[in-house]
Amino acid sequence: MKQFAVCWLLGCTAFLSAQIGGDATFRFLELSNSPRQLALGDPITLQDMDISTTLANPAMIRGEHGGQVMVNYEPYFDGISRGTAAYAYGFNRQKALVFDVNYINYGTFDGADPLGNPTGSFTGSEVALGIASSHYFIRQNIYIGARLRYTLSNLEAYTSTALSGDIGLYYSPVTKPWRIALVYQHMGSQLTAYEDVFEPLPANLSLGFSSALKHLPLRWHLTFHHLNKYPLYFDNPEDASQTLGGGTNQKPAGLTKKLLRHASFGVEVFPASLFSIRLGYHAQRAAELRILELRNFSGLSFGVGMQLRRLRFQISHARYNVAGNRTFLGLTLEPRR
Repeated sequence: MKQFAVCWLLGCTAFLSAQIGGDATFRFLELSNSPRQLALGDPITLQDMDISTTLANPAMIRGEHGGQVMVNYEPYFDGISRGTAAYAYGFNRQKALVFDVNYINYGTFDGADPLGNPTGSFTGSEVALGIASSHYFIRQNIYIGARLRYTLSNLEAYTSTALSGDIGLYYSPVTKPWRIALVYQHMGSQLTAYEDVFEPLPANLSLGFSSALKHLPLRWHLTFHHLNKYPLYFDNPEDASQTLGGGTNQKPAGLTKKLLRHASFGVEVFPASLFSIRLGYHAQRAAELRILELRNFSGLSFGVGMQLRRLRFQISHARYNVAGNRTFLGLTLEPRR
């Protein structure tokens, strides 16, 4: 029982991040960093005064973020809890350093030997500490940013550490409402491994586009994630049709279907106001976690953001599966200006 529970811990975040696991460790790093990200399908093109935007893309860090403090909490599946926190130290109107923490707590488990005899309880948790900054490149509408991260995992008697980094690019024309961002996350390797079995980190190359409508307070986001693992699509036997001879007919997927598996969409209404509404759709999550006979709207997410003087409150909800869904809460405190 004890060995089974530890094996479950090592692989549970891989399953919960929509079944692209099994080929990397520290999968919790891929979970949404803030309620706003979760609600919009994890875009990398958010750029405003909200410090949460800097966790998805370090190129978004600006001096205006200086002094902000953010705390997010999520009661995850089956007694698991997780959260993120960040603080921005501003040097001037151009430069700032962002310190962030990302943790997940798997709870307490009852251990047992192979014969079923109790051996005591044990816990599992993982934490990542990061530091990031950005600088304009060539001119002040093209930014490059980088994050350095140290990750520690403690699962029963097993421990592992890793050093990784993110690098991001961001471009926004001065006279146009659209944005382009490119991020390569979680590049690096383990420093120490469970039982000396070294595994890769969950590297993720993402390309994002965003634009605002001219006559409507709405901004849309389109993100293509895991481009370094193309294609994510796989032939699902449940989608195969029966032939007259009793066999199966698996229709091959075309280029469009394979690209859509990498895509997520998000729409934010009143993005620059004191109250905003968010809606997102994650195509990979919808395809891999849905159950054909049951309707759960897997892949959909939504949320709101409210500004109350110096305090910004955010809440989001994401549909995963009939077995469980997610709700994410967040608070951001802004300094006096």
